[in-house]
Amino acid sequence: MIQYIEYLGLPTCIAIGLVGLFLFMQVVGEFLEFKGKVVPEVLKVRKIFARRRKEKENMRKMAELYPFLQKVPATLDSVQKLLSNVDAHYSHDNITMRDTWMSNVNQRLDDAEKARDENRQCIQNLEAKLDKNNEDTLSLLIDSKRNTIINFADLVIDENKPVTREQFHRIFKLYKEYEDIIKKNNMTNGEVDIAIRIIKESYEKHMRHHSFVEDIRGYNI
Repeated sequence: MIQYIEYLGLPTCIAIGLVGLFLFMQVVGEFLEFKGKVVPEVLKVRKIFARRRKEKENMRKMAELYPFLQKVPATLDSVQKLLSNVDAHYSHDNITMRDTWMSNVNQRLDDAEKARDENRQCIQNLEAKLDKNNEDTLSLLIDSKRNTIINFADLVIDENKPVTREQFHRIFKLYKEYEDIIKKNNMTNGEVDIAIRIIKESYEKHMRHHSFVEDIRGYNI
């Protein structure tokens, strides 16, 4: 180093002083670093050389990575295009599938609602028909019992017509059923009042005179 300073044309004493100052600064730098202090590069030449070596090493690594780094933009662009295509395709497919599914669900709900309405209407129609059938059946039953009672009254009004006690008992039972039906269905009765009165009077007369068929023919003896 002294020779290098002398080459610069400096006096020997100044050169020695500079070298001594440089060495002193290096010693101070080593001491401060030993104490854990942050030492500037001017106080520690070794740090300058270490930094330069590290910079050279980084430059070498960068040179090795340069061909790979040149491909990175193209790779990133391809990846971005792929992701965009996937996202567009995924979104489109999802929307289509969702719309199709919702359409099918809505259609099934509509079909179920229509079927439910149709079933409800069928049930209402069936109930109406059953009610009408019950009314017709009840009307026929009442008419049948009423006509039987009235016809029997026409029979016994002629005292010379032969009748049996069992015929009266059957008519009385029929009349009881007729009255129960009328009362159960909150209907009014008035069409067989005279007929049942005639039948009762005829029954009492036959009872008094023992004029039933079985009495006349001696079946009761």
